[in-house]
Amino acid sequence: MDVFKVLGKRWNGMIIVALLQRPARFSELAKMIDGITDGILTDRLRELMAAKLVERQLAEGPSTAVLYRLTPVGEDLREAFRELHAWAGRNNIGELCNP
Repeated sequence: MDVFKVLGKRWNGMIIVALLQRPARFSELAKMIDGITDGILTDRLRELMAAKLVERQLAEGPSTAVLYRLTPVGEDLREAFRELHAWAGRNNIGELCNP
């Protein structure tokens, strides 16, 4: 799979950066990513799950809440995103989230 088909798609990088911070419920992700619609978030999460970067996990406790989290493959992107953040800082390429 071409890496840019997944990582280059709008919103996917922001979803990954959000999940690098911690696993999150759908509603939490929607709040963390300004401007994303529920429909787009649903589609992008499906794509990231198909690419084996994100997985669904049932939250512990009596509720049936679902958490989204990075897989070990997704976690492997942490250093790459740190490097991108550092590169953007060195080159004044806008403000990026700190993974």
